Amino acid sequence: MLALVLAVAMSVTRVGHFGEFQGPPDASWAVFFLAGMWLREPRLFPAFFVLAWVADLAAFAMGTPTDCYSPAYFFLIPAYGALWAAGHWIGAEASRARVPLILAVGAAAALATFVVANLGMYLLVPSPEATTLGAYALAVAGYFPGYLMTMGLYVGLALVTVAALRFKRLASE
Repeated sequence: MLALVLAVAMSVTRVGHFGEFQGPPDASWAVFFLAGMWLREPRLFPAFFVLAWVADLAAFAMGTPTDCYSPAYFFLIPAYGALWAAGHWIGAEASRARVPLILAVGAAAALATFVVANLGMYLLVPSPEATTLGAYALAVAGYFPGYLMTMGLYVGLALVTVAALRFKRLASE
């Protein structure tokens, strides 16, 4: 059931993640992190990646510019893998993991994801405005806080929801 909820969250939010469509911000980073943490089944990672890819194809069919759809797209595999692996690691620490630790690990994984994805763009889709890696890093660095905030909001909402459901279950016992 949880896999389905996460898949729906990604499907609903990813189609408009470039901002062309009115809808909630992309939950993909949070979904990969939470799926690694809660589902813990490595074989599901490719399924979620394919779901992200299909959602992107749908967005492109609806008019999203295809600028980000290049050979650099393959860098999303290790980028999202970093989120999944961090979630998997923190899930293994579940008995000791507290919200601040979960959020810190999530933030570190988000930074790794951002760096890997943008490194792919820098290496495989040259930008005429940013001829050096430093110039490119400066050009894209301003986007990271938004990605981090969006992921943090979704992860926080998921953690609060799970805590509320657990509390409700304990209260009814």
